[in-house]
Amino acid sequence: MTSYSLLASGTRFTVLATWAGVDNDYTVKVTTVDNGDLARDLAVYLTHVSEGAWDAAPWLDTYPVIEAGIAELIDHLRGPDAAIPRINLSGDGYRHHDQWSFFDVAETMLYLPDVLSRLTRAQRLTVADELENDAAGRAEMLRTLHIRQDAATDASRAWQALEVTRALHNGQLGPLPEGAAGWMVRAWGSELVLVDRWAARDRLARIEQLVAACQKFGGRATAELDPDLCAHLVVPRSKSSTDNDVFYVMVPSGHGGSHDERPTAPMTIKHVHRTHHTVDIVAVLEPNDDDGFARALGDWTRLVTSPSMLRSAAASTSSPQETSA
Repeated sequence: MTSYSLLASGTRFTVLATWAGVDNDYTVKVTTVDNGDLARDLAVYLTHVSEGAWDAAPWLDTYPVIEAGIAELIDHLRGPDAAIPRINLSGDGYRHHDQWSFFDVAETMLYLPDVLSRLTRAQRLTVADELENDAAGRAEMLRTLHIRQDAATDASRAWQALEVTRALHNGQLGPLPEGAAGWMVRAWGSELVLVDRWAARDRLARIEQLVAACQKFGGRATAELDPDLCAHLVVPRSKSSTDNDVFYVMVPSGHGGSHDERPTAPMTIKHVHRTHHTVDIVAVLEPNDDDGFARALGDWTRLVTSPSMLRSAAASTSSPQETSA
């Protein structure tokens, strides 16, 4: 997630982009303007777009809508029109349309074009380049998710994947998936390497998906962190049944301890027999085993987008640079 700040020099204001690399922060110049209010608005809106997009990329099914809107904005910045039109991001039909990071980017994209329309041709082109570079960093991040590798260079923006955002703190608080980055820290600590962050992401995304699917099926479900990280599922035996089965889908974590537990262990499904006061282990599965979860819990697990489907869709989203190549 890139944050944008101002460097004042007399009556001129330089907008700077800053992101976290592997060992330190990196800063580049975006553009310089003569109007302090314009520079401030530009930095604020660019920060909202970037941090919302970075938080949405690994968690939300609405992320491709965000990236398509940014690509459209870049095209307008490089085009001949004096006025840049507002970009409408529609979340209709998406499960995560009401999540904060998507809502915030969608709202910002209605106001940012008015600010960008006040820039000169040269300033517009440099802003377009920065938006493209930031999108390319997200595309690289999602490729590392897909192939389970670290970022290509120490200065890559991909190193900041799955962290609470720098300026706006997206991901810090709230339920899954809104507060997913914060859940990751509370479960495994703040020092996970990138590959382990991706493993943690898959487990948290599966918990969030199972809770949503169970609720859609008519059951009751919660994601829990205390005392153990799990999905607590109360599943009706049929849509018309009043009888329920109780499952816990458990994830080993270092919550409350030394954080020595790596987030790479399989997930354990436990079935609680309330009448006999016993617990059976139903299955031990990797988080992206869609068929395995359906066999163990029922086809209701397919009612909403699975983490593996979400991951594939996000990884296939091209950055503007890749689209134009």
